[in-house]
Amino acid sequence: MLSEEKNFENSNTLSVEKSKSSTGINEPPASVAYIHGFLDEYGLDPYEFRLYAHMVRRTGGKPKGVFFASLKKTAEICDMSVRKAQQALKVLIKANLLKQTKRGGRTDEYRVTLTSEWISKEELAKIRIDATSSKPDKTIDTVIKTDITCE
Repeated sequence: MLSEEKNFENSNTLSVEKSKSSTGINEPPASVAYIHGFLDEYGLDPYEFRLYAHMVRRTGGKPKGVFFASLKKTAEICDMSVRKAQQALKVLIKANLLKQTKRGGRTDEYRVTLTSEWISKEELAKIRIDATSSKPDKTIDTVIKTDITCE
């Protein structure tokens, strides 16, 4: 039986970081994420939450960390359409969860921000309406400048 387990383990082509259990057998970690209540109750929709979680992972969650993958690739990884990713990204930027740096001719850079820089969750619904409407609300755009282009 032990040799069968060893053969299965050796034939497994999926690269998963494993930790040793008390039995000495490699196992995946019991838990891989902790979501703070502040983020969980902030009010992000599922697309915004998924995109934000991906960007936090890619930047290491540090404000000095930089994310610069294409919107198309990011949407693919997050299992959403480019349009949904674009709308979610626009909300995250306008709500100050992310900072965007334009790089002419290259993909933009994104950095996560400190929670102290986030807008209040009460303003989130208004920002989301603006991000998903065809005619943006100019009062928001004058306060927080951003523009996202569709690939």
